[in-house]
Amino acid sequence: MNIEQFAYVSAIARTGSISIAAEQLHVSQAAISKAISKLEQELGFKLFIRSRLGTEATPRGRAVIEKIYDILVKIEEIKEEAQIESKHVEGEVRFSIGPNFTAAMTRSIISFKQDYPNVRLTISSKSSEEVIQDLLEDRADLGLIYFHNQKKEPPKDLTVHKMLDSRIVVCVGRGSPLASRKSVSPQELLAYPFVNIDGVFSNWYLEDFISKHGPVNCLFKSNNIELLKRTIAEGAAIGMFIEYSMLNDPFILSGEMVIVPMINHEPNTIPLGWARSANKHFSIAQREFLKYLMREYLNPNLKH
Repeated sequence: MNIEQFAYVSAIARTGSISIAAEQLHVSQAAISKAISKLEQELGFKLFIRSRLGTEATPRGRAVIEKIYDILVKIEEIKEEAQIESKHVEGEVRFSIGPNFTAAMTRSIISFKQDYPNVRLTISSKSSEEVIQDLLEDRADLGLIYFHNQKKEPPKDLTVHKMLDSRIVVCVGRGSPLASRKSVSPQELLAYPFVNIDGVFSNWYLEDFISKHGPVNCLFKSNNIELLKRTIAEGAAIGMFIEYSMLNDPFILSGEMVIVPMINHEPNTIPLGWARSANKHFSIAQREFLKYLMREYLNPNLKH
């Protein structure tokens, strides 16, 4: 048995698919299948079984896979010891984040790259559901997500940490009659056209709002956040956003858009947090990147 075989086993266990594992590791399916068969012959039992649902670990295989995870983590820790000694942190951080959170993260991303120029940083813009899938299928190392379904437990293969609860707020153009208001009620909003993010949570929230307060005039929905904000800034509509996502937003900082708290509607807050795979090594580069993200959201000067 060897480290290459362990890496193959880990990838198959995480993704539930030999083909996806092969794609991620940039090897052929035949090479992975041959390596796994050889390891199974050496162990004397099957690690995986194939079904219509994918490739699953056998009961004995699960016990071995847990030990393989531990071995791969230790190997990464040994590699990082050399980086610590040489004060030369390298590696890769693949960060998956909702498109409406990018402005809130800009400062931490720039600061991190200035301090760690040798770390490869890749940022993907996804919905929370897609972020979770990226983490489970090893397309991302860290993800920023919000938990809008409190009855559903996060997948057991993820480590999830809550950061904060953020308000749901109304964003209006600076010329709107609502711009000078300290708060606004749902009934007052019904007189204005809406635009809405085309996502699972945003669609659910709007439908819940309508069911409780009455129909709204929704001009359009889109996953293009900049289009939504430009429409609001020009005074053509209003929109509901997670307040944290609007931190450092250029439209807010320039005064083109104004945040107005909404009252008399529940839920009026949503939990935000970060997540990572529980079965992968938490590298120095990833831990340092997370520190920069946490530092930005904890900075009181960034809160509105």
